[in-house]
Amino acid sequence: MQLGVSSYAVIRRPLAEAAADLRALGIAVEIMCEPPHAWPAPVPWTDGRPLALHMPILGINIAATNPGIRREAVRQITETIGEAARLGAAGVVVHPGSPPYEEVFPRAHGLPHAVDSLRRLADAAGAAGVELYLENMPDVAPGPGQPRVGHRIIFGVRYDELRELFDRVGHPALRLCLDLGHAFLAGRETLQALLRDRDVVHVHVSDNRGWRDDHLAWGDGEIASTVDLARDLPPSVRHVVLEVHSLEAARVSLERVAGTLRPKEVGA
Repeated sequence: MQLGVSSYAVIRRPLAEAAADLRALGIAVEIMCEPPHAWPAPVPWTDGRPLALHMPILGINIAATNPGIRREAVRQITETIGEAARLGAAGVVVHPGSPPYEEVFPRAHGLPHAVDSLRRLADAAGAAGVELYLENMPDVAPGPGQPRVGHRIIFGVRYDELRELFDRVGHPALRLCLDLGHAFLAGRETLQALLRDRDVVHVHVSDNRGWRDDHLAWGDGEIASTVDLARDLPPSVRHVVLEVHSLEAARVSLERVAGTLRPKEVGA
């Protein structure tokens, strides 16, 4: 099991400027390909092989009912896949997309678009020799104790929907990324189902307080008291990535996680 850190910790700085700080942590790096941090291509990384790349997020929707938007989303993620292959990364993390506004079309109207886009991306990943990691999404709320709205605005919050997308694509290059922060926000049933899923090979680790995707240091929220990283992760997991909001949170998480995982599991 390989341990890494996401460049989300330095997302507001250019990657080229922050690369030395990330490498100083002594573990592998997952690059968040978000402009202007590390996108558009080429990704400015020269410090050895990154562990993985994460697709651009803002404005990207592989399930868009507008075909032009959908094509552009697939194009940009395909380009991310190409960058992953160029840099020697293991794979690319991808989001399942967002449904149309329910006032216009039913939610299910967007699912075939997500499936078709994921098939195209999985084909591109397979041809490039990298994997595609389909990530579960968070069920966030506007505030503590308020109704959750995440499941209304994005696919892949509920386990059954994420699994439906994965199974309908059915591609050997497609794997699952378990984001623990997202799964905790989606509820105990989804969290436990993902912790049992043998198609999970890539894990994002962060903590939160149960209503917002805070990306806190591991142990600074409520999840670390629920999930034991050494005991509870599926045996299929190959990568554990600290996806936290700052370098300091990454350092704190690394101390806590390195003390939890067996020494042979911690490496760059």
